[in-house]
Amino acid sequence: MLQTNCPKCKGVIESPYLNDLKSVKCGQCQEIVTIENVFVATNELTIDREDLYNRISRYESLLREVEKERALMANDKRVAKETHQSFDQFSLTLQELLEGARSHYRLKMTRDLTLQMDFDNNKSKVKLIDISTSGASIEPDLSDNLPRPKTMVNLQMTFPGFHEPLPALAKVVWARQLTNESAAERYRLGVKFVNLDEKTRSGIWRFITASSAGPTPSFVA
Repeated sequence: MLQTNCPKCKGVIESPYLNDLKSVKCGQCQEIVTIENVFVATNELTIDREDLYNRISRYESLLREVEKERALMANDKRVAKETHQSFDQFSLTLQELLEGARSHYRLKMTRDLTLQMDFDNNKSKVKLIDISTSGASIEPDLSDNLPRPKTMVNLQMTFPGFHEPLPALAKVVWARQLTNESAAERYRLGVKFVNLDEKTRSGIWRFITASSAGPTPSFVA
């Protein structure tokens, strides 16, 4: 679950939509709170969203090591019951943290990456602006013949290091014209993935984690 704090009453505000909002009403004191710091919370830990996002790849590796250790201990009668329980809880906590990140994290691109978009027998190149496991923002090369909102499009996503493109069916949920000083019109589209298969979803997540790196995270007790 995503959380933020109310500066007025010091209460905790929970909502799965905090990533998409600029402000939210506190359910305890009714104050309109500007969203600044967002936390991903489990039953055991609460970690700052940005800290978690910056360390996703290390937590993925840590979870794999914990699972290996659990497998080694499974048939070892010398391991105490309490040790098994602690490792089970540690694994569950890591899984909950990563699932929270996986469900909400949107990677903003820091380098150019071009995808192919097909719709209504039209093919065009689009620039990837940001991406999550639920959707993406893209910029088409041309402003004419753009797909309208609710149009279904097919994307072919070729990520660095991947041997083949990942296909994704997506629905255009919004389209907006960008303001700039050049004479050429530029548009940005927001698309939501539809019935994403596990191979493509896992591939997107691997690309996101491989692109994420940063300092040691800070925890909140």
